[in-house]
Amino acid sequence: MTGTFGRKLAGRINWWREAPPVLAVAGLAADYLSPPAMWTMILPFTAVVLLIAMRRWVLAATVFLLCSWVAIPAAARATFALEEMRGEHKAFVIDGIQLQSLEIPVAAPCAANSIGFTTLPVGPGHLINPRWALRETIVTFAELHNLMVIDRWQQDALTSCDDLAADDLAPSDDAR
Repeated sequence: MTGTFGRKLAGRINWWREAPPVLAVAGLAADYLSPPAMWTMILPFTAVVLLIAMRRWVLAATVFLLCSWVAIPAAARATFALEEMRGEHKAFVIDGIQLQSLEIPVAAPCAANSIGFTTLPVGPGHLINPRWALRETIVTFAELHNLMVIDRWQQDALTSCDDLAADDLAPSDDAR
């Protein structure tokens, strides 16, 4: 007797065929639904190792590339690279969420004039109103992107802000 999705083998489930997609979904769900901590790296990579052991290479590569330890930093780096090509860097702000990456560096005297800000259309009253795991994913993306922008700003500020500070501290020609 044939079933909807293939042959039915005397009422038994063929786990060798059914387990890989379940492992892939479970690995990604465990990754995105777990708190942001280093130990959670084990969850998707365990699924990848199990899929490799089952010789499901494409599925293992898919889980690896879509896990939050690879996909979010790659997306943040790609966004930063596009901004780098345009020559403009803007930090991302999310309404209603205080991003840790913007607390200390933005208080610097040179930062207010140098760093631009873009409000992401995320949250109540915006284009996207995510909850739970998707919201945390977007916040993580914004934090990583902001850290890259601030790092670039600090590299650029070493020359521009130090020159301004040195000009302010140097005695004028009239004082000599």
